[in-house]
Amino acid sequence: MLHIVNKPPEHSAAHQMLAVVSPGDTVLLIEDAVQAVLHDAWQGWRMEGVEVLALHDDVVARGLSGYASASDKPLADMPMFVSLTEQHPQILTWY
Repeated sequence: MLHIVNKPPEHSAAHQMLAVVSPGDTVLLIEDAVQAVLHDAWQGWRMEGVEVLALHDDVVARGLSGYASASDKPLADMPMFVSLTEQHPQILTWY
């Protein structure tokens, strides 16, 4: 399953997503959710078997590129975003 999150890590939507994500799932952080690159201790980065990516354009738009690269956070570009939606038959969006 692909989980698309647009709320920052401290928001209830992000907490709810963390409660249901399973190994084999992918989490794509978009919009304000990319603030997670500032939080190395965020539980999402430590989930085993779950791929977590931040949308590159939103990271750049929020001036977080330096943080993302310094902490080696995985980023997804727009073509990869589209590819993820094609690869995952189930998509759950957290707003």
